[in-house]
Amino acid sequence: MQAVKHPADEMTPWERKKAIDDGRDFDRYPAVPFMSEFKCYLSGVSIWDFWHLPEKMAEAEICVFNRYGYDRIVTGPNTRGITEALGGTFIYPEKGVPYAGEPFLQSFEQLNVMGPVDAFKSERIRTFARAAELLVEKAGEIVPIEASIGGPFTIAANLRGVERLLRDCRKYPEEVLRLLRIITDSQKSCIDMAAKYGLGIAMADPVANPALIGPKMYEKFVFPFTKELTDYTAERTGRKVSLHMCGKTNSIWKYLAQYELNEVSLDNIIDLRQAAEEIGKYVPVAGNVDPVEIVMNGSREEIIEAVRSCIDAGKRAEKGFTLATGCDIPEITGPEQVDCFMEGVRSYRKI
Repeated sequence: MQAVKHPADEMTPWERKKAIDDGRDFDRYPAVPFMSEFKCYLSGVSIWDFWHLPEKMAEAEICVFNRYGYDRIVTGPNTRGITEALGGTFIYPEKGVPYAGEPFLQSFEQLNVMGPVDAFKSERIRTFARAAELLVEKAGEIVPIEASIGGPFTIAANLRGVERLLRDCRKYPEEVLRLLRIITDSQKSCIDMAAKYGLGIAMADPVANPALIGPKMYEKFVFPFTKELTDYTAERTGRKVSLHMCGKTNSIWKYLAQYELNEVSLDNIIDLRQAAEEIGKYVPVAGNVDPVEIVMNGSREEIIEAVRSCIDAGKRAEKGFTLATGCDIPEITGPEQVDCFMEGVRSYRKI
């Protein structure tokens, strides 16, 4: 199966991105509905296969892209793959979203024998490399493809457990920094792998939400490592990172503005107009249609109106705007709901 341009669009996603980057006219605003395991239900690929079999990963991604024609394909290793490569575990249910197993890091003494993942040697990461190779072959000329590397703090939480990690940040901060160094170096190896295949990089770090850790802890435990990763991505791939942040992030916008970003994607609880006017002066903004109340449960008219409202607010961003959902669309969402989301962006008039 090959990726094809959506019949309702005048441009491919790559053509649209290049036109926007060059300041030329473009057919519509770029749109990226975040879907994750929704792709399994639409494509018929099982959740286990979607995370473990390269051919099935590529099949699911292209199947769903060809239906909707959105503006970016994102493959793994994601937080899950890197967690597993470092020794952690995930549970892959027959239905629903995979979740972290028992924390791997029971003692910081384990750090004495842990080292960063080599993405070119790790069997777990090589699975995603093969999927990337297939996607580049079948879709790379049509649509930008990114490898998600998750976020360092969230991977640390998977390995240590969220509550224990938050406690450790106060009681054993130097040990947490040691762990984050190993994780960040593992992610940098994954960036090297992505560069080999001509991929961009996506990141998401939901446990680094300031509602959980506060801006001071973000500054110490998240900002320096994320800054290192975004800088390294720009150096190695020639492209900037697409970063998604969950929750109310206003208190850390001054840090997000310093990253090398293709976009910062914001939760639907954020005032998108405020974000566009404030952080949009420094980095492109993406967001932020409610994935549950609107995309999953809304009527066609409500979805289209929400899409138009988001574009009206987001296009104020000086550095650029991409329409997105505020988080992942639930896997039980009706496929026609996403059709409405894309109909909304296609019917929006830029003038």
